Amino acid sequence: MKSENPSKIGESLTAFGEEFGKVLDPVAFLNEKDPELCAAFLRLHERTLNEGAVSKKHKFLIHAAITAAQHDFEATVMHITGALHAGASEQELLETAFTIIPVAGMPAFAVFLRAWKQAQG
Repeated sequence: MKSENPSKIGESLTAFGEEFGKVLDPVAFLNEKDPELCAAFLRLHERTLNEGAVSKKHKFLIHAAITAAQHDFEATVMHITGALHAGASEQELLETAFTIIPVAGMPAFAVFLRAWKQAQG
């Protein structure tokens, strides 16, 4: 297995933190315990959030809806922050929040709204 350059991992973690407002504790823990696995996660995350047929902004909105449906508040804050950094409007966030209700219910909708409020500062 190829060893990842420690400075490259550090750069990737810094970029991840800037994009999402912070590095989530599980990602920091992963980096501490297994930097190569963390590097693989960061590469996957970067690759799946690149611009493509679906915009980066919309990918973040999808991630935020999924993590809200899972009741993962911290990850939802992170993905809403990424969506805002990618140019998501208030209307786009609101419509994303509304789409959660029929598939995940009001509790997940509430997670999204609380996360949105925190992401706005």
